[in-house]
Amino acid sequence: MGIVAKPANGLAGWRIGLWLVLLLAAFGATQYAVHARRVWGVLAQPDLPAEARTALHGMLGWDLGYFVAAAALVVFCAAGILRQGWSRPVLRVALSLLALGMLASGAVLLHHWHAWSAMSGDPADASLQLAGAARAVHLSLAFDVGAIALLAWLVWRLGHPAVRAQFRRR
Repeated sequence: MGIVAKPANGLAGWRIGLWLVLLLAAFGATQYAVHARRVWGVLAQPDLPAEARTALHGMLGWDLGYFVAAAALVVFCAAGILRQGWSRPVLRVALSLLALGMLASGAVLLHHWHAWSAMSGDPADASLQLAGAARAVHLSLAFDVGAIALLAWLVWRLGHPAVRAQFRRR
């Protein structure tokens, strides 16, 4: 006899996690849109050198790509919160990719931090800069660890039969 999973209608931790991801993705999409608007304003200047214009076009492309990805994540999370059947496998893939991206960016940050902290310079000035930068790097890495744990947990929960049963089929 197989496991029968009954749908739950109460408070679900995975839905709260999806709300958190949705809100952070919406905030990120807003930040990318604001930055793209500022870059577009600088691009409108007629006396901009060609190499600066090329660099700004590259920034604009990255902003657009990140904006589209963040907006898509908002849609996926909203559909998951509403328990649309198509969203569960899409969310599992999207959240897995996001967690892997955060893991890679954290590893790159740690690598750059080690390389930067090994550089020599004026010892008095360098110690103040390192102390300030160390706090920022540690906070960023702590956020990455927490976010990766949340994303991994969400991917795991969305695969459970009890959660799967809560999603509507077409």
